[in-house]
Amino acid sequence: MTQTNNLISKVSFGAVALALAASAQAGVVVGWSFDNAAPGQPGGIAASTAAAGVSNANFSTANAGVWNWGAPYGNVVGTQFFGSNSNTLSLNFTLANSLNDLTLSFTHYHNHNFGNTRPSYKYAVQINSGSGWTDLAAGLTASNDTTSATEHLTLSSGLAAGSYSMRWIGYGFGAGGRDTNSDFFALNDVSLSQRNQVPEPASLALVGLALAGMTLARRRNKQG
Repeated sequence: MTQTNNLISKVSFGAVALALAASAQAGVVVGWSFDNAAPGQPGGIAASTAAAGVSNANFSTANAGVWNWGAPYGNVVGTQFFGSNSNTLSLNFTLANSLNDLTLSFTHYHNHNFGNTRPSYKYAVQINSGSGWTDLAAGLTASNDTTSATEHLTLSSGLAAGSYSMRWIGYGFGAGGRDTNSDFFALNDVSLSQRNQVPEPASLALVGLALAGMTLARRRNKQG
């Protein structure tokens, strides 16, 4: 009897831990590592990760395409003559269901050899659901100090079911410049992820079942 009760307790504790972990786990909705793309590929780059309910996910570069930088970077996507209206980096995807608690993450790289890119310039990330571009984040800095940094942008309002585009644009160039000239702007490890902050019904049911098992085990111990 004691061995049975101990087994019930262990299983119950494990179920509680599993349920709580499942309720708080972060999941990638759609993402690009670009390792599945061919060097030089300028567009139509399929997502390396896409959750159920995500379709039509692809990434496009304006001109430079995919570069293989070797270890530790692997493939990155880049553009030159990067500006606000041309030679931007962009992605597209369609959601079958609405999603909340979303974060857009990406690592960015850039060089600064010309007067219009030195010592820095600004860039923004924008989103379009079919009614025009709006900023997700603006005033982000591209400089030698920020290159290779990873950004995490929170989408405070979530996304409804539908089709979306996102793009990166450059502006605020020095020396009267309109773009980066032949200096590059590149991205890697682009992902849109979701964090479940509220336990789902299935997780709550699993917690309840586990607690009931723990209570039963305690009662049997007392009776024994």
